[in-house]
Amino acid sequence: MEELEENWIMINDKIIYYYIKRKKIKNMYMRFTNEGKLLIIASNKCTIDKIEKFIKQKEEWIFKQIVFYEQISKDKESSSFIDNSCLYFLGEQYKVKLISGNKNEIDVESKNIIITIKEKFITDEKYIKKVYENWLKEECLKIVEAYVEYYIKKMNKYKIPLPEIEIKKFKARWGCCIPKKGKIEFAMNLIKTPRECIEYVVVHELSHFKYIYHDKKFYDFVSLFIPDWKKRRDSLNKQFGRIIV
Repeated sequence: MEELEENWIMINDKIIYYYIKRKKIKNMYMRFTNEGKLLIIASNKCTIDKIEKFIKQKEEWIFKQIVFYEQISKDKESSSFIDNSCLYFLGEQYKVKLISGNKNEIDVESKNIIITIKEKFITDEKYIKKVYENWLKEECLKIVEAYVEYYIKKMNKYKIPLPEIEIKKFKARWGCCIPKKGKIEFAMNLIKTPRECIEYVVVHELSHFKYIYHDKKFYDFVSLFIPDWKKRRDSLNKQFGRIIV
């Protein structure tokens, strides 16, 4: 792993931490990493004074980026199932309410996702996660099937087949069409995104039965049914960080 110089500077009474990557270059650049760290790419001979002068020149942009990454961190979905942790469902953020009961069930009420777990498993996080993921798959399948049925009718003249649908735990894609098998696989986490994004992914994958490759003909076909597909795609990937492949 490449070693970075760590430093900090005070701007408007706020400490800004930054990291320097040294390279054989003439100009200086800056960017934020995926983790929200300010990275400065500078020459091997560039002084700290020059770097900090460069940072001060870009302070307005830097503060905007800091606010952006702080918001991402604040809105991030929780990885544990405890009261008031955060989960997403259909593009909205909900608070978890975990209670024990006679049977496992999950309900969405107001701004809460109420997870009821059999009393003997109430402290078993792996068990709770399995119950939750099974629920996600069921909910995802319901809404995906509804959109598939609707668009199959709209695509009738193009002879798009009614596909077999499977919900999977994809990590790097929202959907996958397998035309030879007459099958579409959708990511379980798709149910966490807004309805308009789910609708776009369904149309995108159905369109692969007509055109295999992501060429102009493919996107022209998608546009017949989702004219604002670019906006939906960008919203999906910007907020939830996956690319359809």
